[in-house]
Amino acid sequence: MTAIVLANQSFAQSSEPTSADIVEVIVTAQKREQSIQDVPITISALDGDTLSALGIDQFDKLSDFIPGLVVQQQSVNNNGYVIRGITSDDGGAPIAPRVSVYLNGTDVSRSRGSYFEVYDMERVEVVKGPQATLFGTAASIGAISFITNKPQEEFEAQINVRAGEFDTQEIDGFVTGGNSIVQGRLAVLSRERDGYVDNNAEDDLNGYERIAVRPSLRILPSDTVTIDLVYNYEDADDPGTGFVAEDLLFTDNAALSAPISSNLSSNNIGIQRETNDFNATVNWDIDENWSFTYIGAYRDHDSEEVFDADGTALEFLNFAELADGEQYSQEVRWNFTGDRLNAFFGVSYFDEEATQTVPFATEEGLFLSCNAGFGIAGCNLGTTAAATNGLVRALPYESFFSNSSDNQSLSVYADVSYQFTDRLEVTAGVRFVDEERESSYTSNVPASVLLTGMFGAPTDLFFGAVFNTNGTTIGGDTDDTIVLPRINARYQLTDTVNIYATYALGERSEVLDFSNGSPNLVPSEEISNFEIGVKGTALDGRLSYAASTFYQDYENFQVTVVDDNTGQRIPDNAGDATNLGIETEITFVANQNLTLLANYAFIDAEIDDDAENGEFAGNQFRLQPENTAAFSYIYKRPISNSLQFTSTGSWTYRDNVFFDIENEFEEDAVSLVNLKVGIAALDDNWSFEIFANNLFDKEYIIDAGNTGDAFGFPTFIEGAPQIIGAQFTKRFN
Repeated sequence: MTAIVLANQSFAQSSEPTSADIVEVIVTAQKREQSIQDVPITISALDGDTLSALGIDQFDKLSDFIPGLVVQQQSVNNNGYVIRGITSDDGGAPIAPRVSVYLNGTDVSRSRGSYFEVYDMERVEVVKGPQATLFGTAASIGAISFITNKPQEEFEAQINVRAGEFDTQEIDGFVTGGNSIVQGRLAVLSRERDGYVDNNAEDDLNGYERIAVRPSLRILPSDTVTIDLVYNYEDADDPGTGFVAEDLLFTDNAALSAPISSNLSSNNIGIQRETNDFNATVNWDIDENWSFTYIGAYRDHDSEEVFDADGTALEFLNFAELADGEQYSQEVRWNFTGDRLNAFFGVSYFDEEATQTVPFATEEGLFLSCNAGFGIAGCNLGTTAAATNGLVRALPYESFFSNSSDNQSLSVYADVSYQFTDRLEVTAGVRFVDEERESSYTSNVPASVLLTGMFGAPTDLFFGAVFNTNGTTIGGDTDDTIVLPRINARYQLTDTVNIYATYALGERSEVLDFSNGSPNLVPSEEISNFEIGVKGTALDGRLSYAASTFYQDYENFQVTVVDDNTGQRIPDNAGDATNLGIETEITFVANQNLTLLANYAFIDAEIDDDAENGEFAGNQFRLQPENTAAFSYIYKRPISNSLQFTSTGSWTYRDNVFFDIENEFEEDAVSLVNLKVGIAALDDNWSFEIFANNLFDKEYIIDAGNTGDAFGFPTFIEGAPQIIGAQFTKRFN
C-alpha cells in the first residue's frame, strides 16, 4: 500500500488544508447549538463520519477515544459506565444510575436497559462532571448523549457489509428521502459473530447475534415547526458471557453449561433481549428570540440471561438474570436567545418500573461439597449418593430472589447564560427535583433435603443468609426533594482561546434495600465538583485542543458488593471519597490527507483513607486506571484520477486496574492496536477496507471476581482477541 502511495505522488492534492477541510464541532449539551469551544464544561464529541472512520460501532469502543470515560460491556444486559473513575453498572432495580445515557434527548439510563446499537449516528457527546441541570439527576457524574441521523429531503442511501474471523457477518445501512413537508429514513443493522471463548459443553461464548431497525419520520408543517418521530427496535440472541476460572483463561478447555431446570429461563447459557423505544420531538421557533421544545418518549426492555458462575465444568453455580422495565417521560422547554442573554427553562416528568429476578439452580451434594460441606474437600459429584447411602444420586435445588422499583420524578429547571463583556460569560442553573421511589423484595429459598435431614429442622443451602419471604413481597418507599445547582464562567483570552471554571452539585438517590428482610436505607450520595479548563484552536483552526483539571468530593459514596454468604449484590455506604484528575484531547488536521487525534487522562480516584470508612478505606475505585491514553489517525490520499488510498489506526493504553472495590483482583497495563487499510472512490462513493482489531492479539481481561468469587470460585472475562476482516461500503445519491 505504501508503494502505491509513493508511486502516485503526482495525483496528490495540496498538502495544505482549506477551510472546507476544517470542521467546526457543534454540540447541543446546553440545549442550544454551540461550538464545542464555547461550552464552559468538559465535553467531548465525535460526529458520525469520525465514528465510522474509527470503527466505533459499539459502546465499549467509544471509551478508547474519550478521555475520562471507560465502558465495560460484559453483555448487552450488563454495561458498566465509568466517568472520572466513578462506576455506574449496578442492575439492581432500586439503585439509581450515576451516568445519564441519553438517546435523542431522552434519559435511558437504567443499567439493564441502557444498551443500544451504535449505528447511523449523527454524533455522540460525552459531558463530564455533575450535569443535573442539563441531563437530570441520573447525571450525577456525567452524561453520554447519542443523537441519531434524521431524515432529509434529498435521496440518499448507504450499505455496509463486513465479514471476518469467528464467522463475523454484519450488514447495516440506511435509506432516506422525501419532500419539503414529509421526510423519512430507515436504518437497519444485522450483526453476528461466533464466540471467541471456546466452550466444550455448549456454544462458544462472548459472541453476538443481533438485529436493529430504526424508522424515523420528519414532518415540517411550516417553516417554524419540526416534528421528529423515531422508533428503535432491537433484538439480541447472544450465546452468552464466558465466566471462566483463571486456569482456563485463553485456553480451549472451558466447559460451561446450564442444567435442565424449571427455574432458569433456559437450559443453555445465553442472552435473549428485546427493546422497544419511541421518541417524539417537536421544535417550534416562535420568533427570532424564543423557541419551544417538547420531547415525549416511551421505552421498554425485556432480557433473560443465563450464566455459569463458577467457571468450571461443574454445574455448581448456575444463575439467570431476568430483567424487565418500562419507562415514559414528558418534557417541555422554552429557550431564549438574545445578543447577550441565552436561557432555557422547563419541566420534565419521568416514570419507570423495573424488576430484576435472579433464579439459582444447583445440585445439593455438589454445592455443599464445593463449600466444604460434610467435611468433604473439593467438589464431589458423589456427595449426595454418599450422604443418602446410595438411595439418591442427585437432589436438584432451586431458589430465587427478586427486587423491583417504581420511581417517579418531577423536575423544574432553569439555566441562564449572560455575556457581561465581549469576553466574559457567566452561566448559572438549578434543577429542583421531587422524587418518589418504591422498592420491593421477594424471594423463595426452600429447605435443603440433605441439611434438613442432618439438623432435624428446615435448613436451606445458604443457612438462612438469604432472607426468605416464601414468595411474598415486602417493600417500602422514600420521598426526597433535591436542589442541584451549577455555575460556570467562561473567559475568552483571545479570539481562539477560552478558559472556564465550573462548580456543580450532583446527587445519587438513596437506596431502600430489603434483601436482609428489614429496610436498609443507604443514604443519598452527594457530589461536589470543581474544575477549570482551557479550550482553543491554533494554526488557522487546524489544531483544536482542550484540557481540564477537576476535583470531586463525595459523601456517602455508594458501592455494590457481593455478599460472601449468598452471592447477592447488595448496596453499601463506603463513606467519603475524593477524586481528582486531568483530561486532555487534541485534534490536528495535518493536511488534506491526514487527521490526528490524541487524548490522555490521569485520574486518582479512591475511597478516603480514613478509619471511619471501614474496610474500603484507601481503596482505588473499580474499573478505573490512573492513566489512560490513545492516539489515532485518519488518512486518505489519491492514487489515481478516480481512486484513493485510505487508512485509519488507533493505539490505546491503560495502566493497571482493579475490578472490585475490595481491590482483590487487579490486571496490569494493557495497550491495544487497531488498523484499517483500503481503497475508495475519490468521491467516497464506495470503499473496500481490510481491518484488524487487536492487531497484535493481546491477551487481556475485562472483568474479574464476579458472582463466583462469593463462593470461592472467582471467574474472569476475556477481552476480544485479534479479529481480521473486510468491509465494503456503497453509497447511493
